[in-house]
Amino acid sequence: MKPWQVDRALMHLKQAGKFEGVRGVVLGEFPDCGPLLTGGPTVGEVCLRILGALGVPIVFGAAVGHTPRPMLTVPLGVKARLRAHGEGELEILEPAVVP
Repeated sequence: MKPWQVDRALMHLKQAGKFEGVRGVVLGEFPDCGPLLTGGPTVGEVCLRILGALGVPIVFGAAVGHTPRPMLTVPLGVKARLRAHGEGELEILEPAVVP
């Protein structure tokens, strides 16, 4: 995705109220997504402009989504702790499946 596409997608989610109650954001890599014009906003800058107002931890560059690295599987609906310092850390606090 190009920066303007990320802007459009995030603004759509924001205007639809989908970020209400969000406690943290994990973003993957955005390969080959540089600014279209010299001096234009990067994907990271677009994300920070829109998501930064949420006041929650934000981690960039996680091995999720479209990545050449081995991809992480992120369980949904479980308690987790997100630390957005340095490279960031996502700690899953409970099992994702019931034995």
